[in-house]
Amino acid sequence: MFKDEEQTCITCPSTWQKSRSLKSRLTQTSALLTNDASAQSYDVCSTEVQTDTLQPKKEKEHNMEDIAKFLKSVEGTVIKNLNENLNSKAFKGMENLLGMHSSSVNNTLTLNHAPLEFQMSVQDLSWNASGSVVGVAYGKHDHEDWCTHKGMFCTWNVDRGRINVNKADQALDVASCLMCIEYHPVLPNLCAGGAFNGQIVIWDLSRTEDIEVCVSKNVEDGHHEPVTKLCWQVSSKSNMLLSLGMDGKILRWEVKLSRYQDPELTLVQGFVITGSYIPRDHPTAPSSRTADIGGTAMSFSHEDESLFVVGTESGLVLKCSTLSTELPLDKGIKIQFRSPITLVYNSHNGPVYDADFSPAHRNLFLTASTDGTIRLYNTLQPKPFQVLEPVSGYVFGVQWSPARPLVFAATTANGSLLIYDLKKSRVGPVLQVPVNQTRSPVYSIAFNSKSDTLSTGDSKGTVKVWKLSQGLSSQIRGEVKLLERIAASSYE
Repeated sequence: MFKDEEQTCITCPSTWQKSRSLKSRLTQTSALLTNDASAQSYDVCSTEVQTDTLQPKKEKEHNMEDIAKFLKSVEGTVIKNLNENLNSKAFKGMENLLGMHSSSVNNTLTLNHAPLEFQMSVQDLSWNASGSVVGVAYGKHDHEDWCTHKGMFCTWNVDRGRINVNKADQALDVASCLMCIEYHPVLPNLCAGGAFNGQIVIWDLSRTEDIEVCVSKNVEDGHHEPVTKLCWQVSSKSNMLLSLGMDGKILRWEVKLSRYQDPELTLVQGFVITGSYIPRDHPTAPSSRTADIGGTAMSFSHEDESLFVVGTESGLVLKCSTLSTELPLDKGIKIQFRSPITLVYNSHNGPVYDADFSPAHRNLFLTASTDGTIRLYNTLQPKPFQVLEPVSGYVFGVQWSPARPLVFAATTANGSLLIYDLKKSRVGPVLQVPVNQTRSPVYSIAFNSKSDTLSTGDSKGTVKVWKLSQGLSSQIRGEVKLLERIAASSYE
């Protein structure tokens, strides 16, 4: 039915697309012309030269007598120019950025008075007016009964080339434990000390004999319990010494200085901290309204010499004034005692061991207590606006830096030195340095206002001198204004 069949191919040319065609053509360019040329370089020659032999230079002989005469002739001019540069204000307001960002302390000296055999603690430290001598008060920290042993006042000149770190330059016995000392702010040879038996001693360290020049013996209205703090107030007309005692008394002494006679110590004014001036509803108000409250810490304002704060063994923090107009209390024999209290702040929960007014702001002060806190107060506000808890046990000492308005240091019961810089942190220390390996309590701290050093003293009788880095000892631009803003925040 169906079968395969092949047919021839049939093509149909396109009606819309033209067919393509290819053609080949040849072209020829002009002939390329080429030319060869040669060149010749200059001749090169080598030449050798020889220098003269170097003769050793003879050293010129100097006439030492002529040099000495020259130096002597220009000494006055050089000293004058150095003094002018020292007081120059050419770079006032300019920051020294070298080392400004480093915060470190290095132990440069470790001092012990070997004869004490580590049997006494360092109760207090003080630098003299020139910043070259550190004074140390030795005594017992804890007394269960009346003091039956002697104390000692020792000094070391840290600027001396060869210093005996195991023996004090001067070591002076005191009738009972020496609880506090304070160098005169102007006279580097004069120092006052307060003893456990209530006596106040004044030493003239420029003498080789009879160094103890004044003692407050048989003063009827004087201290009858340990003296815990001394403060000098010096003017062109007078030298006043204020003392705080565990008997609650704050005494104002006039120290009469004479070139030809020993100093005279005269009691001229007295105050007493008594329970009747503490509000009854205050958490730490004493049960007895007539009881005297022992004072343990005291600091005076750097701008108003009548204003001071007192810390007590019960934890009270009190604002006081030497211009008090309160009615006299029936407590004095030859002088009238008044209450100096003008404001009662929120108290600590333990004894206040130290207090310090800011040298850069008239209203700010620090307190340290055995409740383990450091508190920053504004004198115009009853509550502390900053409470720091370093978690290092009791805090025994606290002090502002004399150079950096935002820096202060503290010492603790676990043997630590704490450095705070409020510019970097308002919460914790920027440095926590172990003072000793045995974690012995560090009771005392003192900045040296004449150099970049501070000293610490511990319960084993060891004094250490620390060098502060430039970042902790050189003031930074705008630092005072920042401190003012911190103070202003206390009103919020």
